[in-house]
Order: sequence, then C-alpha cells, then structure tokens
Amino acid sequence: MPRFSSPNRIVWDYFWSLRLLAKNAKEALSPELERQATALAVVMAVTVCEVFLNLWFRVRVEEKAIPAHRDSLLKDLNSRISLHRKLEPWPLRYLSTSLDLNSGAGGEFVKLKSLRNSIVHFTSSHKSIELPGVTIHGLADTNDYNLLSSKQAMWALQTAENLVAEIFHLAGVAENEIPHALHTWAGMSPAV
Repeated sequence: MPRFSSPNRIVWDYFWSLRLLAKNAKEALSPELERQATALAVVMAVTVCEVFLNLWFRVRVEEKAIPAHRDSLLKDLNSRISLHRKLEPWPLRYLSTSLDLNSGAGGEFVKLKSLRNSIVHFTSSHKSIELPGVTIHGLADTNDYNLLSSKQAMWALQTAENLVAEIFHLAGVAENEIPHALHTWAGMSPAV
C-alpha cells in the first residue's frame, strides 16, 4: 500500500540533507572529503529546488482551483519536463509574474545548475596523453569538480534557499511571512 507524506515534509527533509552535506563539506578532515561532500551538496541543491517547484506549484494550483492550470501542471509533471522548462513558464503561468533567470535568486540558481551540470556531465575531448606503457584517448575535463570547496557547498545551500524565497515573493507572500514560509517548506528557522 502506498505511503503518503505532506509535500512540505519532503522538501523539509531534502533541505536538511542539503544542510548536512554543506556542514560535512565545511568540517571535512581532508580535501577529498570536502570535495565529495561539496559535489553532493551541489547536486542536492539543484534537486531540492526541483522537488520544491514540483510540490509547491502542485499545492498552489490545487488551492487556486483553476481547471486549466491544474490540467497544464499535471501534464508537465506527468511528462517529466526539464527543470529549465519549469523555471521559465511556471511562475508566469501560475503566479502571473516571471522569475528573472539573469540576475538575483534566479540568476544565481542558473549558475548553480550550470555548476551541477559541469560536475555531472563532464566535457570530453579528443586529446590523448601518453604515459610509459599506456596511452589514454579521449580525456574528460574535471576541472570544476577538482576545484570544489566548502564555499560552493554553502553557496549551493544559500542559492537553494534564496530561490525558494524568491518563489514565495513572486507568489505575493508578504515579506514578514516569507521567513515562516521558509520554515514551513525548507526547515529554516525564522530569525529571532
């Protein structure tokens, strides 16, 4: 029998995993462990944002009870469109305002997604290197991965939190209520 969780609980859990990865990167006992935790934090930051978008927009569309919006969102979710195809149209379609993907929280998220892509989809070349007794053909550029540090892990976390806050802002959530919405959805403690 299927088990169900509240949508915000899932996002909350993912954000706690992301915070743990960022903490592990910051407290790593070696550069290798720092790089590994940071890579996972970068991947998780993009993932948690996509999970948030999927679940939060589903809740939002159901609350607004506009049949065309419900049908459109369900079609997108069931066809598993790309994250980029959610970021561009969904805020405009369901919130009547665009998410700026060139600057601010949206622009930073695009940079995060680009970093994630660079450490998941390595660029290959036709270059070869020769070592004594062996030749390696077709090298992969792993420079972005090799340069990862805990600074990127913390930036990934902040970027994910800021994107969620920006979606709340675009949805018309009052500024003084955004910290509470971030607590509800992302597990962030409101500033005292």
